[in-house]
Amino acid sequence: MEQQIEDEISLKDLIQKGTQIWKYLLSKWLLLFLIGIMGSGIGFTLAWRNPVKYTARMSFVAEEGRTGGGGLASLAGQFGFDLGGGAGGGIFTGENLLLFLKSEGLIRETLLTSFDSTNKITLADQYAVVNELKESWSKKSTLKDVSFYKYANRVLPRREDSLLQIIIGSVSKELNVVRPDKKASFVEVTTSTRDEALSKIFTERLVATGTARYIHSKTKVKAANVALLQKRADSLGSLLNRNTYSAAIAQQSLVDVNPALRTAPVAAEISTREKMMIATIFAEVTKNLELAKFTLSQETPVIQIVDTITLPLKKEKQSKSKSMFLGGILAGFLAVFYLLAQIWWRRQIA
Repeated sequence: MEQQIEDEISLKDLIQKGTQIWKYLLSKWLLLFLIGIMGSGIGFTLAWRNPVKYTARMSFVAEEGRTGGGGLASLAGQFGFDLGGGAGGGIFTGENLLLFLKSEGLIRETLLTSFDSTNKITLADQYAVVNELKESWSKKSTLKDVSFYKYANRVLPRREDSLLQIIIGSVSKELNVVRPDKKASFVEVTTSTRDEALSKIFTERLVATGTARYIHSKTKVKAANVALLQKRADSLGSLLNRNTYSAAIAQQSLVDVNPALRTAPVAAEISTREKMMIATIFAEVTKNLELAKFTLSQETPVIQIVDTITLPLKKEKQSKSKSMFLGGILAGFLAVFYLLAQIWWRRQIA
């Protein structure tokens, strides 16, 4: 019975304390209102100062080539050639393609390409201009003359390289590479920057460079085999032509030779035999060359652009009304938390 009375008293005290706190907060309504207005003003200012960003979106699908060579690869293997019939994993398998498109090396290579036809400004230079980086750099005497276009095809000096790393880090946050559907092979690349042309050009160059590397990686070994076979076929073709002329000359020399000379036809026979042997080898190499070309064409990935970038680009601007609302709510919450903490502290030291 006593326990029940104590519980009722405790609950009554809790309600009374809650009521007292509520009345105290209501007595501070003007302060809370002013703080909320201040928070809304800060939110509005941040939204107003937040620059407009232009988003370029591009999607493509990478269709893998047909792997396997079966009997073709086995036949070519008899002559010491690997047509690349076996398929295996690579740096572009699975999610690796997405990581590669966001890699620092690929972003660096893309940023150092020309922004316009003058070839006097790179994408990195344009990014530094639109993001007011060059304006801040110009205030330092050691950074006034920073420019990246002079080093497009060379190793960057330490100063330019450190500044480019800052740009790369910023671009990485504005670049997004995803698969909209995990079960599909579609890849979507989006870039949001303060400059419309920069967003478009950077996205297109990044995709073009990345897919070119992708195709090169997938066909590197097979293309090397085709080049080797082509070189041998050309060499054997030239040798066969020379031996054909030599065999014809040897046969012509037999017309006026004394039939009693038994060794006279030997040279012509040797020349004809060499010609036939080279012709046989040339035929086999040519056959393997055609097989290698066929395998290369079958296993070369096909990049199909699904969605291209068209102007004008979509503008992304932080909503002022939303920022005002969130700013006011956050400021009010912090103010209430401060007042409650103040009440608690006063009771502790009382």
